[in-house]
Amino acid sequence: MEIVDCVKYDLEQYANLGGSIKYPFPIEDFALKIFGLDIQYEDFNKVFISSTYDPQELFGCLFPDKRYFQGFDKVVLINSNRKPFILAGKEINKAYWEDFSERQTIAHEAGHYSDLFVHNPNSNPEAHQLDLFEPTIFADAPTSIIVYPQNEEKNANKYAKLLLMPEEKVREFITKKGIVGTFDINSIIQEIKEFFGVTQFMIEIRLNELGIHFYNGIYIKKTNKFPYKKYSEENLLCLIDIIKKYSLQHPYYDADNFTKQYNLATGETRASAALYYAVYRILQGKYDEKFPSVFEKRIAELSDINLEEFILE
Repeated sequence: MEIVDCVKYDLEQYANLGGSIKYPFPIEDFALKIFGLDIQYEDFNKVFISSTYDPQELFGCLFPDKRYFQGFDKVVLINSNRKPFILAGKEINKAYWEDFSERQTIAHEAGHYSDLFVHNPNSNPEAHQLDLFEPTIFADAPTSIIVYPQNEEKNANKYAKLLLMPEEKVREFITKKGIVGTFDINSIIQEIKEFFGVTQFMIEIRLNELGIHFYNGIYIKKTNKFPYKKYSEENLLCLIDIIKKYSLQHPYYDADNFTKQYNLATGETRASAALYYAVYRILQGKYDEKFPSVFEKRIAELSDINLEEFILE
């Protein structure tokens, strides 16, 4: 069964059991009702010793059926004392990855359980287990956690994203906020985090997957620049109309609203810098030969603009 189908089936079962599908998604209640998974918090540095992994680098782990932690199986264990998050050799600010990270860990581990123990019960997780010994508590009964191959980690990540940030809810949220085209993620990041109960890390990845473009991201910095996509005659004429609304004042100082007007009118998602330079090219007459109507409109309506003053220092 595909991951998207696993999520759909599990949500239907959750609703049938009286679960409330709302956001932030009640992941703890979901994991308990659907899979019988108990959520516990421990300082991994105190309860695990491993020669393979540094326990403090783990966000969490899963003890599935017949794999025990302190005498209990079917446990999602969350690390309460994790080391700082390192990306590309640099320590990442806690505000970027810490808020709501435990919810993502629970959803990730629930994804493993759903994929391998519910919808694919013939899998063999014992082939990918990591023994972690705590010499005092488990002197006579070592415990183990399951470490999955990379493709199964991707499945669990996908499950978590589909569960916590489903596409329809993300697009509904963006529409209700009046966001059109490329936007400054810093202007709304706290609202998104609190609405979905996820980290900025997940938000940036999910928006990028869905083609919702932003700038000022930490993990994903690119914006949609429409590489090699040329402006149509209609869109250039639309751009001139928008420039007129600014009474010949420089639109770049109102970049967000300027961009929003254009993208709303055309259905495109261009960034403000790209639009600014398109206007600059219009003023230079770069489109005159190809589009006579743009030339006529430029002469009739933008001729009072001083090109040198229009250039942004």
